[in-house]
Amino acid sequence: MSPFHFQRLFAAYMGEPISQYIVARRLEKAALELKDCSKMNILQLALGSGFHSHSAFSKAFKKQFGVSPSIFRNSPDSTVRGVAQDRQFLVSAPPSKAIEAVDVADLGQFHLQYRESFGTHEGQFFRQNDQDIGQQFSALLAKDSPPDMFLMSCFPNTPQNLNDANVPIWFGGAYSIQIDSDWGHAWHHFDTGTWAVFEHWGDYRFLYQTWNQIYRNWLPHADYVLRNDMPFESYVTPSDPSDHSRQLTRIYVPIKKA
Repeated sequence: MSPFHFQRLFAAYMGEPISQYIVARRLEKAALELKDCSKMNILQLALGSGFHSHSAFSKAFKKQFGVSPSIFRNSPDSTVRGVAQDRQFLVSAPPSKAIEAVDVADLGQFHLQYRESFGTHEGQFFRQNDQDIGQQFSALLAKDSPPDMFLMSCFPNTPQNLNDANVPIWFGGAYSIQIDSDWGHAWHHFDTGTWAVFEHWGDYRFLYQTWNQIYRNWLPHADYVLRNDMPFESYVTPSDPSDHSRQLTRIYVPIKKA
């Protein structure tokens, strides 16, 4: 693709310009090296991280982490952190468009009867040619005992890149009690917990934009942190090919008080 098209797509998927993201990655690299080797020369670290001078590096580092490189060297655990637990020094800028939760809901225990799909295509789930998820949902709703809560999908693992053929997706129906059904024989039990609820109106192809806003804009500034459960999507209105704007998806993010 052309550089212009690539930069436009990158900003749409990641919520920030690629130049800004590259700086965040360089600073993450510098922070990890400084944490692992506290005696490292700051100028050498700056040059090795892609900065042209000690002063430019120190200014960018302090803006990113809230402290100078020398202070960070002595106390790396007291700085600004990113949202991802496995990438705590990757502090990316949030999208400029703000998003707010429509509800903070306490849900009792419920049960997901699911089938499993795999893979993302250009960052989107259910985009393989052989994945007619709408047809499978319709078959579930036609059962004698359809889901008494909602249709949903959840994500046991995070995709490793935009085209990850191996990442699993579970999709099916949420029930208040587990039932006997031949639609699928796999079940997952969600425990009682608190969820931040967000709404996405429109085409499912752009759900990733709402997910990005939640994790990169709302969560860092909320009075909550993630708890150990799977986020999921519930599909409130059926897919309408003639008018995607009528499609409502609710996104549930498992949270607890910070």
